[in-house]
Parts: sequence; C-alpha cells; structure tokens
Amino acid sequence: MSVMSRQKQNAEKLAFVGMDKAQRERLSALKPLIEKSVGPALDRFYTQAKSNPETARHFRDASHIDHAKQKQVVHWGMIATGKFDDDYIEGVTRIGKVHAKLGLEPKWYIGGYSLILEELITHIIATEIKGFGAGKKADKAGKDVAAVVKAALIDMDYAISVYLDELSEERAKSENERARLKAEQDAALAALDRALTTLATGDLRSAITENLCADFDGLKSKFNTAVSKLNEAFLDISSSITQSASDTRELSGATDDMARRTEQQAAALEETAAAIEQISTISKQSAERTKEARELVSQTSDQAAQSGQTVSQAIAAMGKIEESSKKITQIITVIDEISFQTNLLALNAGVEAARAGEAGRGFAVVAQEVRELAQRSASAAREIKELIEASFRDVLTGVELVNKTGEALGSIGSQVQTISEHFVTISQAAQEQTTGISEINSSVNAMDQITQQNAAMVEQTNAATQNLLGINQTLAELASRFTVSTSTTQPLVQSRLAKVA
Repeated sequence: MSVMSRQKQNAEKLAFVGMDKAQRERLSALKPLIEKSVGPALDRFYTQAKSNPETARHFRDASHIDHAKQKQVVHWGMIATGKFDDDYIEGVTRIGKVHAKLGLEPKWYIGGYSLILEELITHIIATEIKGFGAGKKADKAGKDVAAVVKAALIDMDYAISVYLDELSEERAKSENERARLKAEQDAALAALDRALTTLATGDLRSAITENLCADFDGLKSKFNTAVSKLNEAFLDISSSITQSASDTRELSGATDDMARRTEQQAAALEETAAAIEQISTISKQSAERTKEARELVSQTSDQAAQSGQTVSQAIAAMGKIEESSKKITQIITVIDEISFQTNLLALNAGVEAARAGEAGRGFAVVAQEVRELAQRSASAAREIKELIEASFRDVLTGVELVNKTGEALGSIGSQVQTISEHFVTISQAAQEQTTGISEINSSVNAMDQITQQNAAMVEQTNAATQNLLGINQTLAELASRFTVSTSTTQPLVQSRLAKVA
C-alpha cells in the first residue's frame, strides 16, 4: 500500500470514530497521565500473559518481556501525542507484523488492551475526581467504565472471532478449492509438460490424451490443434523440401550442362570469329586482286581496241598491196607484150638481116641478141608475174586472215568488255561481301562477349544453385529432427531425401 493510500485510510478511520482535533488535543493533554499509568497497566498485562500457557509461549524469558514492555511504553507515548501521523502508522504496522509472525491471535491482543484500558481508565478517573468522599465514587466510576469498556471489547472480540472464524472457514474452503484447482492444474501441467517434453524432442505426434477438468479443455484442444497444425505444416515443409531438393538437383545438373554448352559455344564462337576474320582478310585480298584484274582487263580491252585498229590498218595496207600488185601485173603484162613485140621485131630483123647477107650479118647478131634479151625479159616477166600472182594470192590469204583476226579481236574486245563489266560487278559484290563480313565479324564478336557474360552468369547461377542445394540440405537436416504423424516411425524428410538421393 502506498503512503498516500495509508494516509487516506487513516483519515477515514479517524473521521468515522469522531476523533477530531478537539479529542486529539484532549488526548495530548492526558499524555503525562497516560505515560504514568501505562507502566502498571503493562505490568498487569504481562503478568496475565505469563500465567496463560497460550500467551506465555511467545516469550523466551523476563528480558524478552521487558523488551516488549518498553516497546509498548514507547508506542503508547506515541498514541498519547494524538498525532496519528506517518510515524504512528509505521509503528502500528511494524507491531502488527511482529504479532502476526508470533501467531498472536486477536483475542489475546484485545484482552491485553482491555486490561491496559482498565488500568488507564481507573487511574485517569481517580486522578480527575478528587475531594471529600470522591474516592469511592471515582473507584466505582472507574470500575463501571472499565466494565463497560471490557464488555465492549469482549463483544468486539467475539464479533471479530466469528468474523475470523468465518474467514477461516472461507479460507479453508478456498484452500480446499485452491488445492483442488492446484491438483487439476498440476494434472494439466503434468500432461502439458509430458506433451511439451515429447514435442521438445521433435516428435510432432505429441498430444494431450489425459482427461482434464473442464477448465483445461480449451487448453487441451488448442494445444492438440496447434500440434496438429504444426504437424501438417511440417508435412508440407518436408514435402516442399524434398521437391525443392529434387528441383535444385535437376537445376544444378541443367546448369552444369548449360555451363558446358556455353563454354563450347564460346569456344565455337571464338573459332568462328577467327575463321570470319580470315575470310574477311581473304575477301579484302580478293577485292584487291579483283580490282587489279579489272584494271588489267581494262588495259587488255584498250589494247584489243588498239589491235583492232592495227588490224584495220593492216587490212587497208593489204588492200593497197593488192592494188599495187594489180598495177605491177598490168605493168608486167605490158613488159611481156613489149618483150613479145621486141622478139617479134628481132625475128623480123633477123629475117631481114639474112636477106641482106653479109651486109646484114652484124645486124643479125644484134637482132639475135635483142631477141635473146626479149626472151629473157619475157622469161623474167613471166617469173615476176608468177611471183606477183603468188604474192597476190598470199596477200589475199593474209587479207582474209587479217579480216578473221580483226573479227576475232573485235569479239575479244566485246568479251573483254563483258569480262570487265563482270569484274566491276564482282568487285562491287566483293566490296559488299567485305562490308557484310565485317558486320558479321562485329556481330560474332558481340555474340562472343554476350556468350562470355552468359558463361559468367551461368557460373554464378551454378554457384547459387549449389548454395541453394546446401540450404535445402540444412533445412532437410533441421526438419529431420522432427517426427511427424506418418505411417512410418522414421522422420519423413529423411526417407524422402533418401528417395531423391
């Protein structure tokens, strides 16, 4: 109880009995008389206490009684002040606790107060009433008041005793009820302790099967329901762990396969990139060679055109030779006719010289010589004519061959032009192919980088999968510590993991 509560309760008590300020002042004025009278009153009380076995057992010896008497003197001195303050409340509380520890019943406590009050009242009245003949009246008044006070205290003792007896009976009933409840509670706690002990070992088949009182039916039902739900949850957890472990192993295998394939793909891409790089180099070289060949074809086309012009000039020259041969043939024909006429004239001159005889002999010799020259000229003219005719035939053959050569050169020029156009197209295609190969090479390089990144990601995924597999194994080991309600006595997760493994 707090200090404020005690002070409030004390004020309510004082107000209820009418212990107002005036009465507290009267009490304070009687302090010397009370202090003088309390000693004999306490002597009478402790004499009675020593004579009664029930109260005498609370005191060890005379010194113990003297110590208690002194405490009572001090306490009555505090009462006589009429203050009833915190010091008084603490003193009363302390004395009450001591009496409670001693086991001093209220009847002896009240009886002691009746003896003390008798002495105090008698002494106060005898002191206050003095004079002639007052002694007997004071003695009678003191005894009358003491009898009334004792009667009131005895009645209070009986009332309090009945109250305390009732409280004792109620306390006994309460104790019996408490004992019954404690027994029921102990039974419930024992059942709960057994179930919890079983549950602490990881056996989720634990349940409260004992018959408990109605007050613990709710606890029993809730505990069994909770354990059942926990059992179902662990069944689901163990199933999920098993499935997760299986899926993780499959994922791990797939990740390993993917890692190997990714590595192979990366290696293939590197080789492809290298091959494309070589093809790109070759394509560039081919484009350069095609360009050079196109230039050579262009030069050849120009030279073929020039050769065609030369052939045309040769044909023209052959034509001139043919015309010259014709003219030479005509000249030789004239020479041949001249030789024939000269021979004829020489023959006539020889005939005439023969006719002249000796006079014409010299002329006949000249005529003979002229005829021989004419014959030789005719022979030479025939040979020249034959040579010119042969040369003419050769010139015609040459002209025909030159014409055919011109036609061939013309055809070659057209073909070279076509080849040149093809080489232009091939060069453009080679250039485009080089550009395309370069783009392909860039794409392959990008794919190679992506594949390398994918390989790194696959390695990370593989590591994460291994970690997840370890976590699943840890969860499985943790879950295997619990035994769930299944048809087998072995933990469910261990059996399922054995199947997965």
